[in-house]
Order: sequence, then C-alpha cells, then structure tokens
Amino acid sequence: MKFDKQNLIKNEEAKKVAFQEYVKSTKDCYKERKKKFIIIGLIVFIIVSIIKTFFGTIEIYNIFGYQSSNARYYRVTVNEKQVAVSYTLRRKIPLIPYLVNFNSTYLGNSNINNDDTGPFFYADNSTKYLINISSYKCYYNNTQIECTSNTQTMKETNDEKYSKLTIQRISNPREVTYQGKFVNDITQYIKENGQYHIEITTKQNFNETKIYFYFNNFEKNKQYL
Repeated sequence: MKFDKQNLIKNEEAKKVAFQEYVKSTKDCYKERKKKFIIIGLIVFIIVSIIKTFFGTIEIYNIFGYQSSNARYYRVTVNEKQVAVSYTLRRKIPLIPYLVNFNSTYLGNSNINNDDTGPFFYADNSTKYLINISSYKCYYNNTQIECTSNTQTMKETNDEKYSKLTIQRISNPREVTYQGKFVNDITQYIKENGQYHIEITTKQNFNETKIYFYFNNFEKNKQYL
C-alpha cells in the first residue's frame, strides 16, 4: 500500500511537470507566431508604402463596363414636377485597400415617356423651388433589367444615400452658387437669371453616382450667354 501511494505521488508530480512544460511550450509557440506576424506585417506595410509613394493607387478599369441590368432609374422632381436626368455611375471595388481598385463605369438616363425636352427644367416664377429624388430598380417578368424610362415596371429602393449637392451657374457670370450636403430647398441658390447645372451625388455600397440636370431661370424674351 505504501509503495502504491509513493507511485501515485510520483505520477502526480510528473503530470504537473508535463503540464507546466506544455504551458511553457504553448506560450513560446504563441510568442514566436506573434513575432512572425509582426515581421510579416511590417514587411507588407513597407512594400505597400513604397508602391503607394512611387505609383499611387493602381486603378484597374473594367473594359466591359458596369452591368447595365443593375442600373437604377432616378425620379427627380422640382416642385413635384418630374424632370428627366442623366447620370454617371462609377463602381470602385478595393481589391487591395488603398493600393489596387477595380473600376466600372455606366452612363445612364432616366427619361420621361412622351417628353423630349431632355434633362432641362424651366423656372415657372415660383417663390420656392424644392427638389426631391428617389431611385428604382426595373423588372421584366421578375428579372431585373436596365432602367431607362418611367414606363417600365419598377420597385422603389431605399439603400441610396444622397450625400452632396452642387449648383453651378453656367451662363455668365459663371459661378458655383452652392456646394455641400444635399438640401431640398434650392431657392436661394438660383436667384439670378441664367442656366444652372444641378448635380446630386449619391452613394450605394461601392457605387458613387452623379445625377444632373439643367435649371433654366431666364427672364421672358431675354437671352443670356
């Protein structure tokens, strides 16, 4: 019995030693892996910094362009009257963040059926001019297709963020009358006679879209260059 008790004590001590050695080995392995990760991270950072310094961000362009079936229809109204718009969509996917981007472009129009005036709005002597905008996906037999006209089957979306508005007077004297976050009331920025280029910037995932139309604010029978 005495012999068995001594063996039991020795076995317990051996287990403790083995466990301590295992813990030490695990810690050493973790420290070694952490050290390797730090070294690799520093090397990658140095390489990226050198490439960024000498070459900047590498832009790769999709020769096939943006998939047209994913294009949106933008319904823009001024004082609740819809105006046709044109837009430029740029999709930028960071293949390697801050280093390599993959870009696609799409040029689109949101036309109004039986309206051939194009992206132009004509002032109607209102005391206020309020802009509203919404976006839609278009479908044919439950399959999403390219959006070009308000006669298509549509479903309104709510994933776009209208982030910026730019209003530029493009007749003399040329000037930017407003540039900042999107606002609905543009009355104070189009007081002078002339033609204005109005651009709305919207963002959705990797997409940035610039939607624009022209606001004509001319006195009757008077032409501005």
